[in-house]
Amino acid sequence: MAHFISIPENPVPANAEPFEFDAPGGARIRAGFFPVENARGTVVLMTGWSEFIEKYFETIKDLHHRGFNVAMMDWRGQGLSDRNQVRETNWIGYFRTLTKDLEFFTDTQVKPRFPGPYILMTHSMGGMPALRLLASGYDGFERAVLCAPMTRLFPGVQNSITNIAARIASKLGYARKPVPRDKDYADMFEGNIYTSDETRHTMFRNLRMAEPKAASESPTFGWVKDAMKSSAEIHADTALKDIEIPVLIITAEREQQIDGSDHFEIAQKTDQISVTKVPDALHEILMERDELRALYWKAFDEFVAPVFRP
Repeated sequence: MAHFISIPENPVPANAEPFEFDAPGGARIRAGFFPVENARGTVVLMTGWSEFIEKYFETIKDLHHRGFNVAMMDWRGQGLSDRNQVRETNWIGYFRTLTKDLEFFTDTQVKPRFPGPYILMTHSMGGMPALRLLASGYDGFERAVLCAPMTRLFPGVQNSITNIAARIASKLGYARKPVPRDKDYADMFEGNIYTSDETRHTMFRNLRMAEPKAASESPTFGWVKDAMKSSAEIHADTALKDIEIPVLIITAEREQQIDGSDHFEIAQKTDQISVTKVPDALHEILMERDELRALYWKAFDEFVAPVFRP
C-alpha cells in the first residue's frame, strides 16, 4: 500500500495522494499527486540519486504557492519504488529505462489527472533522463527547469579514469557493488558538499532514519558505467538538436558533486538551453539557505512566466 513518510519537521502537504503504478517491464513505481485549488498548471518534479519524494515537500509547498499542481515519482531502483529489476540487469541501460519511465508517467498518469500547461522540473541525476527525453523531440512540456543536472560526473581526466574503472569493475562482476567513498554527506553535515543549510540537511537525515528502505547506498559500479555512457551520448554533436522547448539549467557556483562547468558546454549545443548560476550555492540548491533558494525561485519564476502571459 502506497504511503508517505511523515516526520514532525516535514509534514505531508495537504490533500496529497500517494499511489503506485506499473511501469513498462512491470516495475512497481511509487508516486504522489499534490493538487492545489485553482491551479494554473502542473509541475512534474523529479529527484536526484538517492533521494525520494518526501525530501521535496517544502519545494511542493513553494510550487503550490505559485499555483501549480505537482506530480512526483520515485525513480525505478530508488526510494520506495521497485529495485529488483535494475539489480538483476546490473544497471545496464538504466538511464534509457528512466527516460521511458518519465515519459510513461507523464503521459499515462499525470496528464489524465492534472491539466496543463506542464512544466518539467528536476534535480541532479533527474536531469539526465529529462534531457534524454527532450532530446528525443518530446514536446509534452512547455518549459523544463533543471537544477544542477548531472550532465557529466567529473571534469576532464577524472571523468575518463572513473569511466575506465567502472567498466573494468562491471566486467569483473562487480556491477552491483557500491563504489567506495570516504564520507556520506547525507549523514554528516560537517564539510558538506550538498548544502550549507543544517536544518534542511538534518530533516533529510531524519527522513532516511524514519524509513531506511527509502535510502540508497553509494552508486554501484554498474550505475556509474551506465551514467558515463548516457553522458557521452548527450554530448554527441547533434544529440540535443531535436529539443523542442526552452530549457533552463540552474547551476551552483560552489558545485562539488558533479561537473558544474559542463552545464555551459551543454548549453552551447542548442539555442534552446540557457544557464543561470546561483552564487555561493552548493549542489542541492533547493535544500540550501533561504537567500540562495530565493535566487533559484526568482530564476524559475522569470523563466516560466511567458507560458502564462495572455
